[in-house]
Parts: sequence; C-alpha cells; structure tokens
Amino acid sequence: MDTLTKVVLAKLMEKETKGVALVPGVHNVDQTIVLKLSGTVTKLAPVEYTPTVDIPLLPTLALVLEKAGFQRERAKTLLVEAMTEALTIGDQGSEHVAERVKDIEVAMGHVREVTEALPKKTKQGATKVEVEVTDVVL
Repeated sequence: MDTLTKVVLAKLMEKETKGVALVPGVHNVDQTIVLKLSGTVTKLAPVEYTPTVDIPLLPTLALVLEKAGFQRERAKTLLVEAMTEALTIGDQGSEHVAERVKDIEVAMGHVREVTEALPKKTKQGATKVEVEVTDVVL
C-alpha cells in the first residue's frame, strides 16, 4: 500500500471513528477488506502561526503562593476558600465572579501580548481528502 493511500485511509477513518469507543477487552480481528478509493487529496502549503501557550493553573498558583512572601499562609487560606466557593457556585457563577473573571482576562491579554511578540513558527499545511469509498465484493 502506498503512502498516499495510507494518508487517505487515515483521514477517512479519523472522521468515521470520532466518538466511537470500544468496550474494554481483547478484540480479535480477522477480516479481508477490498476497497476502491476515488477522489482527490489536496495538500496545502505550510503556514506560519504565532505560538500560543496554555497557562498551567497549578504551577501558576504555586508561584503566586511563593511570591506572596510572608502572606503565603493567608494567600493559601484565601485560595482554598475561593476554590471551595467556586465549586459551590458551579459553572454558572455569579455576577461578582464574572466581573473578577474579566480582571483575569485582562491579565491574560497582557500575557498574550508577550506571546504574540514571539517569532512565528511554521506548521504543515492541512491535508484535505475528498474521496469516495466503495466496498468491492469479490
């Protein structure tokens, strides 16, 4: 099987198996498959992108506690209270919390300004597969 055919099958199976979960256990496979594939594969050119970062929550909170200095124990107490309150009010939160989230989003905006200044990186262009699959019965 050539590389192009493997790419086509991988892309097609990625779509077909999304959300499919096997039950735990050993599954035996013994099947012969003959398929006819017809269509096009388009490989787009590489693209530049700005690297982004996901700010790791636990290390961030650990560093906040470290930077709190002599207020560390008080900051830890406040953090535990805030976590407990956030769990209690759930995802819906309150208007008060929504206002505080805006403050955090502003701070994250400052961090994004730093990441946007990072040098651009290049990643492979997307592969678009428009192929019809037909089972061939022997």
